[in-house]
Amino acid sequence: MKVTIVYDNEVYLKNMRLKPSWGFSCLIETEDKKILFDSGWNGGILTSNLEELGFYPKDLDFIIISHQHWDHIGGLNHILDASSNIEVYVPKSFSRHLKNEIKSRAKLIEVSGGREIYQDVYTTGELGATIIEQSLILNTPKGLMIITGCAHPGVESILQAASKKGKIYGLLGGLHNFNNLELLKNLNLIVPSHCTKYKDEISKAFPDSFKKGGVGRSITID
Repeated sequence: MKVTIVYDNEVYLKNMRLKPSWGFSCLIETEDKKILFDSGWNGGILTSNLEELGFYPKDLDFIIISHQHWDHIGGLNHILDASSNIEVYVPKSFSRHLKNEIKSRAKLIEVSGGREIYQDVYTTGELGATIIEQSLILNTPKGLMIITGCAHPGVESILQAASKKGKIYGLLGGLHNFNNLELLKNLNLIVPSHCTKYKDEISKAFPDSFKKGGVGRSITID
């Protein structure tokens, strides 16, 4: 299982023509599928970064959107332009108008509860009370890897939902204003990205498990 950040506020690989922009997207590679999680804000930057990293929208098998904020859905239009009848998983609470737009160009799948999307790839289902969000759970040989968009429902809630499936190995994605670092003490891998406010504090608290994020950062778990 491999996860590559393709859209973020920062660039990790400085020796490539990668562009930073506010938002988040990552690409998950299983043995036989390519899955895009979120789509950043600027579709041109997203597709440019994808291609610079050797990925192409037409080769994607699924798209999963965490929540209905512009910096996570803005690039979706560009991806759908290059894809044919691709499956797009969104929280059921998305606006009816946006769901209808997606449905007119892709196979829309509405998510409410936790479910399997593909072998070893799961969604937490809708979490949160005000900002509804889904996170991704990857079942890897080392344990569960959680992928978040912004973690608006709270990291604790996301970890609790994911832990029902087994031992959590790592966490990657936006963590927003999360600062209860004690919850991360048993994780082997932490890759704070995008909107995470306390990256420096996480880095200092967990130097062995912390990995810097940014466009081009790839994590392989096997």
